[in-house]
Amino acid sequence: MSDCPDRRLWCAVLGAALHDAARGKESGWIGSRDFHTVCALVGIDPDAVAERLAPPSKAT
Repeated sequence: MSDCPDRRLWCAVLGAALHDAARGKESGWIGSRDFHTVCALVGIDPDAVAERLAPPSKAT
């Protein structure tokens, strides 16, 4: 995928949202329809992104 201005814009949107989520701010957007749309516009797998943001599961 080319690095067109539109893609750079959506990368910035996604980056800002992921930064907020990593800092503990509202992360309800992650996994939403809009999140999936932005990931598609950027060209990445939304499920892989959401999985990496999920807290590690605790072994019992």
